[in-house]
Order: sequence, then structure tokens, then C-alpha cells
Amino acid sequence: MEQIRDLVIRAATGVALHERIEAYGQLVQKFRDMACGYAYSILGDFHLAEDAAQDAFVTAYRRLEQLRQPDAFPGWFRSIVWTTCGQMARRKAMPTIDIDAAGETPSKTADPSAMAEATEMRNEVLRAISQLPDEQREVTTLFYINGYSQKDIANFLEVPVGTVKNRLTASRGRLKERMLNMVKDTLHQNAPDERFDKAVIDELITRPRPLEIPGHPVREVAMAIQQALPGFENVSGDEIVQKDQFLKMTEHSASLDHAYHVDNMRALRTQTTITIMEQAAGRTLPVKLLVAGRVFRPETEDGRHLKVFHQLDVLWIDKGLTADDMKASIITTVEAVLGSVEWRWEPRTSADYDPYMEFDVLWEDRWLGIGGCGMLQPHVLRQAGYPDESLGGISYGLGLERLAAMQYGIKDIRELWQPPYVQ
Repeated sequence: MEQIRDLVIRAATGVALHERIEAYGQLVQKFRDMACGYAYSILGDFHLAEDAAQDAFVTAYRRLEQLRQPDAFPGWFRSIVWTTCGQMARRKAMPTIDIDAAGETPSKTADPSAMAEATEMRNEVLRAISQLPDEQREVTTLFYINGYSQKDIANFLEVPVGTVKNRLTASRGRLKERMLNMVKDTLHQNAPDERFDKAVIDELITRPRPLEIPGHPVREVAMAIQQALPGFENVSGDEIVQKDQFLKMTEHSASLDHAYHVDNMRALRTQTTITIMEQAAGRTLPVKLLVAGRVFRPETEDGRHLKVFHQLDVLWIDKGLTADDMKASIITTVEAVLGSVEWRWEPRTSADYDPYMEFDVLWEDRWLGIGGCGMLQPHVLRQAGYPDESLGGISYGLGLERLAAMQYGIKDIRELWQPPYVQ
């Protein structure tokens, strides 16, 4: 409880925005499964329960300063989840589970009978839980969804630990013994993964936009690079992209697994490469594009990592381009910010680039990674609408916060999102 109290205080009163967001993110991690389990015990639908929990977290963050006693957060937050579930139930009639219909569901597996049997077993478990009295259903769901302790559940429900224990005992008596393991497995399988936090993060990342703040180091770095590459057109694109854009390039299909999923069709971009390749389609040669913008990744924030940060990507498509041209362009780009530096090129393997390299510079007696680069493979150029085998394609990207921190002598990149750089 002491840790929860400290997190609540930091999330509500932290001096720096990143401190408040980090603290609230830890609260989300501690209570997300409990919120989903409690919402499910009310709504009876896992998808709606996740939506309700997401909305409740956002509401709780907005109202956090209204909480006078930080120790009371579990029960206070539970009341918000309960209210949110009530609002959602009124907006949409809840579907019922029909155990007899399980075998009629079309199967996508190689063994339809096994799939139907698994679906029937799952529905039987959920139906058994739904038939428990409200108080027993609450503690059963919370206990099995992610192994919360009886003390945690008691704090959340604002009842004595002995009451939780008695309710669990009663619920076990009502459930058939053979079903207890299925109860645990079914609820645990429906616990949200870390990308469940997307709705919360979507709300919290309404942070200042350094690229739009005059004099901000990130903006200054981007402008210096643009001036160093006068022949390149500065383009932009949406931060929310269709998921099929990730799949167009092999390298970025994997990054979809590490993305914030807005819905079934869209996700927050994890790379500006996705944007620049989309902008390249249908242009006449030579294609010389530059994009700088925000990208999003579910990272643990520290002095070197942020959940939202800026990437700059460069794309150059023309006849006769070589890896030497690529290196020369990268050197021009980076040294426009850092001045003359010593370089190191580290070969890597890639399905989309050949050659593919990561590049480092020697800075204050240390080698620091700056970005990655490669010559686009023919299949990538064809997907972008350039089937001519004689064409060469140069692509490279780097992080603007890293360059800004180096140029301005900043040791912790979180400072770039705090005063005096942003107000």
C-alpha cells in the first residue's frame, strides 16, 4: 500500500510531466488486470471490459487531484470502473453466451472439432462464473485473472480480507471442482498484455510538440539537417497508420508487435520509415524526401528512452546510387549538427536492405549509436512503384532527441520535454 500511495502522490503532484506520467503508468500496470477483471464481473464481456477499464483509467487520471487520501486509490478507482461499466451497459445491450451455439462457430483451425470443444469448454467456464452471486463473481474473477492476493482484492473492494476469503470459499463450492483450473486458465488468457495501456498512453501523450516550438533543440536539429540537404523535399504523414502499412516491408511487420494498437485496423507508427515510403509512391525520379516526426513505442521511460520521440528519415531513389553515396549523405546530415566526427559502420542483416548498417560516431571518447541505413532491395522498390532494376534506393533514419542531447550537452533526454525547453 505504501508503494501505491507514493505512486499516487507522484502521479498527481510530480513537478515534471514525465514524472507524473511514469508514476501513473506504474499504477496502470498494477491495476489494469484487476480493472479488467472487475469490469468483466459486471459486464460479462472481455472486450467491453477492456474498453471500460481503459476509459476508467483515463477518467481517473483526469480526476487524480480530486483524490484527497492517496491510500484510498484502490477503492476510489474501483468506483470509477463501476460507474464506467454502468454507462457502457446503458449504451449497449450485453450479449448472452449460448453454450449450444459453440459447435456451430466456423473454425479457422485444421481441427474444427477440437476448436469447437475448446470453445464449448471456455463458454461453460464463463457461464458458470456468470451464474455466481455478484459478490462471489467479483472475488473469483479478480483472484484468478492474474493471481492477485486476497489482500490486494480486499483493498480494491474495500472489504476485510476475511470477507474475500469467505467469498472465494463459497464460490469454489458453487463451481465444480473439475472446472477450477479452467476458470484460472480462461481468465488468465483474457488478461490484457502491455499494449492494453494504449488508450491510456494515447491520452497521456498529448505532450508538447518540440518540432513546433521555436528554439527547441529538437526543432533546431531538424532545421539544421533540412538546410544541409537542400535538394530534399520535407514531407509529413499521419501518426496513426493502417496496420497493413507495417506489413508492406518485412522489417516493419515485426514492429507491429511492439506498437500501440488504436483498433483492429490502425496503430500508432513506430517508425517514420513507414511514412516516407508511403509518400514516395508515384513520384518521378529522382525521389529525394525527408520526414521528421513523432513515433510511439511501449518503452520504459528513462534517461535514454521515451514512449514518444522523434525520428528523421531520408529516402533517395535514383539511377546509379551506391553505398558510398549513402554514407556521404549520412555524414552530411549528422555533421550539420555535430560538426566533424569520427565514424564507425557496423554491418547488419536485413530482408529489405542490402547492404544494411548501423552507424556510430565517436563522441566524448565513447562510440554512440546514431541510426541505421541501407540500400533498398528491389522488392521494396517495386512495392513503392519503382520496378526498374537499374535504380538504387538509399534509406536512413536517426533519432533527433539523441542528436539534440549530444549537441546541447544533455544527459537525460527527458529534459527535452521539460522547462526551459517546453512550458
